[in-house]
Amino acid sequence: MQIQDAVANFSTTDVTITTTTERVAITTPLLRVNRNSAIVMIAAWGQVLLGTAITTMTPRIRRGTTITSTLVSGEDAIAIQSAAATNAQYQMICFEQLTAEQIVQYSFTLTQTTASADGTIVQAGIFAIAV
Repeated sequence: MQIQDAVANFSTTDVTITTTTERVAITTPLLRVNRNSAIVMIAAWGQVLLGTAITTMTPRIRRGTTITSTLVSGEDAIAIQSAAATNAQYQMICFEQLTAEQIVQYSFTLTQTTASADGTIVQAGIFAIAV
């Protein structure tokens, strides 16, 4: 296997998670696939200042740049063990088999559950590598 392309992005710009709405934390630059098929590994991470009354956080990786883009990863809710206004970290790694795609982007999203106040993604990173 040979690497076709690799991309990465990192941000320390705050992104607000409005109560229980899924929010894009960060998106990759364009990933170019040069063959008819490829295996892509996507890894993402985010540090979140939790909102009030949050019970779970759901991280997701999507192919595309919006919360309605195709879900690539699982979407398991993670129970919150911390109080509101606490920093917590969320990570996700997944793989995708692409066929007939030439240029793709991936996004890392986060959703709070039962939160009564906004959370804040204080920093996030994502990378994708196609082989």
